[in-house]
Amino acid sequence: MKLFHQLIFLLATFTAFAQSGDTDNPDFYGMTISEVSKISGWTIIKENSGNLSSAHLEDIVVILQSGEHQFINCSESAQRLADEKRIILVLTAGNDDDDDDDDEPKVSIQNNRFIAPPISGGMDCYLEPEVSIENHTLSISYQYVRSSTSYTFNFIDESLVLVSAKKAGVSGGVFSSDYFDFKSGKITSKKGSISSDSTTIETIPIEFEGFKKLSEMGEMYEWEVAEFKRI
Repeated sequence: MKLFHQLIFLLATFTAFAQSGDTDNPDFYGMTISEVSKISGWTIIKENSGNLSSAHLEDIVVILQSGEHQFINCSESAQRLADEKRIILVLTAGNDDDDDDDDEPKVSIQNNRFIAPPISGGMDCYLEPEVSIENHTLSISYQYVRSSTSYTFNFIDESLVLVSAKKAGVSGGVFSSDYFDFKSGKITSKKGSISSDSTTIETIPIEFEGFKKLSEMGEMYEWEVAEFKRI
């Protein structure tokens, strides 16, 4: 199992700049959570831990936000956070080659584009991401005023990949939802009136070639996986 973690770490390190999306942001690969927290100009706004790739080792996911200011309220924070960026890091344990007890998690995955910026919540002046690790699964979600979006990632063939996503919302008395299942290659799309029990359900094939890694994800809603269906 330790070899598994070492392989993840080495593969990620060799492709660090390509995976992170640009070279304008810090390269966090190989850092511990303590080292990440000391990088000037970036603040950890979300952190969670759990077993992502092993039943015995605890991994960490963090979301960083550029700048020093953290959200207070709309009037004080909206303008100050307008240009700030966000980065997601996954720190996996068991990366060291030494046969010692140092299994401290280190950054093996970095993405500089996927996490939505603070001021992108529509009617909500501050969009706050949520992250969790449960049952070897990483979940990233957003709650808007009238809708929600979530993404689920698992390790498959030593890569952390998107296995499902869901978008749901209500507008003008009509609810709709899309569930993207990349394991089955299908989208389950539902639509109906909130004042009626009638719901239409449509199954749509997903157009993709293989699972997409977290490190490869672009901006939210950039990837069109079927006609008019973006995640």
